Amino acid sequence: MSAQSYDTFILAFSDPASISPNPQRARIPANLSFEIFDDSHLRTLSTNNGGGDIEGLLYVPDLDPSDPCVNISTKYVPSNVTRFSDLPPVQYQYIAFAPWISAACTKSYLAAAQGNTAFMFYLPDNGNTTPPPVNDQTWNLNDGGQWKAQYKFPVYAIPGSEGTTTMQQLAQYSGNSSNDKIDSILSEFQFDSSDYVRLYTSFGTSGSNNLPTLWAFLLIVLGVVLLLIGLTSVTMHYFQRRHRRALQRRVENGEVDLETLGIKRSHRMPQAEIDKLPKYIYVPTNDTPDDKGLGQSSTPSSETASDNHTFFSQSSCTICLEDFIPKTTEVRSLPCHHIYHPHCIDPHLASRSSRCPVCMARVLPTKNEPITNAMVRAERRLRERQRLHGVSADGIDGTTWLTNFRRQLERRRRVFSAPGATSDTVQPTRSQIEMNAVAGRAVSSPLPTHTPTVMSGAQTEARTGEGRPPPADVTARRAHMNRRLSRMRGPERTLEDEEAERWARLPRWRRAVGTVFPGFG
Repeated sequence: MSAQSYDTFILAFSDPASISPNPQRARIPANLSFEIFDDSHLRTLSTNNGGGDIEGLLYVPDLDPSDPCVNISTKYVPSNVTRFSDLPPVQYQYIAFAPWISAACTKSYLAAAQGNTAFMFYLPDNGNTTPPPVNDQTWNLNDGGQWKAQYKFPVYAIPGSEGTTTMQQLAQYSGNSSNDKIDSILSEFQFDSSDYVRLYTSFGTSGSNNLPTLWAFLLIVLGVVLLLIGLTSVTMHYFQRRHRRALQRRVENGEVDLETLGIKRSHRMPQAEIDKLPKYIYVPTNDTPDDKGLGQSSTPSSETASDNHTFFSQSSCTICLEDFIPKTTEVRSLPCHHIYHPHCIDPHLASRSSRCPVCMARVLPTKNEPITNAMVRAERRLRERQRLHGVSADGIDGTTWLTNFRRQLERRRRVFSAPGATSDTVQPTRSQIEMNAVAGRAVSSPLPTHTPTVMSGAQTEARTGEGRPPPADVTARRAHMNRRLSRMRGPERTLEDEEAERWARLPRWRRAVGTVFPGFG
């Protein structure tokens, strides 16, 4: 294992053979003995280790007497240095210590230290500097580095001056109580004369050399990936927000109508708002219609139908197709000046749409409701489709594009075109032709010049019922009006409904991806 520091000190301990299983131990203070701590000049040469703490009693391995390194080491290793035989044979770990003299002698020392916890070398001529790096030729044993895998313990190197001092202390604390230093320590710390006083070394390790590098690399890669994901998500959310705001501005400015395009569901009107719409007693007029095809109307001073009336050119309710009875029928007027029977238009405004069934004008003002990404995509597809149909680029976002688009949409859904249209135009249905005829008559046709048929009071009451159908025919007429309103308003299903259903069908992981990366859901 890689080490960043080492600590060598004097340890007094009882003989494990006589006091078992927990012998007495005591670390001798540095002012009474010897201690070296270094956390900046230690070099790790090999990291082979099964794990665990690296610490133990320090000793110099015994070489074979015939080994030439015995004589070579005499200059650096005192004769009375601590050997393996000077240590207790049980309950302790051991760390070998020797000078790095040559490749041959180093191999001899490593072979003699088999089974130890670690090996600590020093370069005799290294001084106080940190030993050379691992790839330096100093540590070359001429075997291509195989020795690092051969010996199953870590190998460290310390500066030469620290190694020389440690070797001298190993010679002083190697005997028994006959040594004056050892005898004084045993007496002061109340140990028996047969106990030991030896050098003990522990290393501050940080795990394998390769693992920190690998984990650091993996963490860096993971951090970069997370950063890219975050930046991508933030960028997509930013641009989607810009698109939503742009569409919101166009909706508020009246350039785009999402409800008319079938992208968004129409609003319903509260009954309180419906009650604010004025009611009149229908009075026909022969005045020339204005440029909108509507008759002149006076502004009532009150909403009470019995006290106010105005003049209208629309002669019938386009929902139930009944003609209004002059000076008798009560009508409700919308802001667009189209008029209807209250019992015809009120259910439509309350339960279907807050728009006029004829001209699709808003009855309620535009509300600032949230714009979704699906609405932005649908509106963009419609604009692209409109561009492919020949609309100039200058009119795509302006009034020209909106006018053309509305005309085409109304031609398809409300059938404002003539029945004999060209082959590329959608042919109107019978109900749409009927609707077109009624709407044209209500907007622009003058009143008939013949005198209306005079009916008796009972007939009038039966005909109007104070503006309502006869009681016996209420259910059938309501069903008829509902069918007409459905045809006039078009299909109820909108893009909002389809998007909600599609989102509900998606699996959770797809919804999560769509939340982080809008547009990918």
